[in-house]
Amino acid sequence: MKFNFSYTIDALPRLLEGALITIEIAAIGFILSLTIGTLITVFRTVSQSRLLNAILAVYISFIRGTPLLIQIFLVYYALPAIDFLPGPGELRIDLGPVTAGIVAITLNSIAFVTEILRGGLAAIHKGQYEAAWALGLRNYPLWRKVVLPQLFMKTIPPLVSEFTQVLKATPLLAMITVVEMMRVSQQIFSANYHPVEVLSGAFVLYFLICFVVSRSSILLERRFAVRSF
Repeated sequence: MKFNFSYTIDALPRLLEGALITIEIAAIGFILSLTIGTLITVFRTVSQSRLLNAILAVYISFIRGTPLLIQIFLVYYALPAIDFLPGPGELRIDLGPVTAGIVAITLNSIAFVTEILRGGLAAIHKGQYEAAWALGLRNYPLWRKVVLPQLFMKTIPPLVSEFTQVLKATPLLAMITVVEMMRVSQQIFSANYHPVEVLSGAFVLYFLICFVVSRSSILLERRFAVRSF
């Protein structure tokens, strides 16, 4: 069977709709993971809690040691089966496909974002803290004005790389019926029986999205470098 480019062109409008959903899910999941990961990093540093470090170590080991697809299934299928209120009452968490997908991606990405921020925090010289303390900065002002700006600037490349990983993980959500770009591709080629042409269009769109995101890392680094100068 010859490659018929017309099927790719015909599929593009629907693929673009799926791409918007893909970007939306990835953006929400990454923003949540970055926010929670930042809070965990700050609390972990300020409190020096051994219990928190132990919990995070187990959590990160679980995330790294299990496939993301299994984590998605656990959130979507296993979570609703757990009764969080034993006894006469019943408390179950039953999430829709999109919400479950965002939760699973967020929980997965938090582990990697936390480690990225922990590594970036180690690169900030102790003298920065000492200078801030000498100026009377403590706690919230110290983190907001001194530590976090430098931390995010130092971790732009790995954070952008993590966002591209989140984008490339979204096709797995097709397994729980989330209608993102991969699910749309499946629907199209199930109807026209031309999977190569349709998937080629999806391949190009995934590449373009990830390329734009990866290039944004360079622009962000240049902007921060100019502002810090």
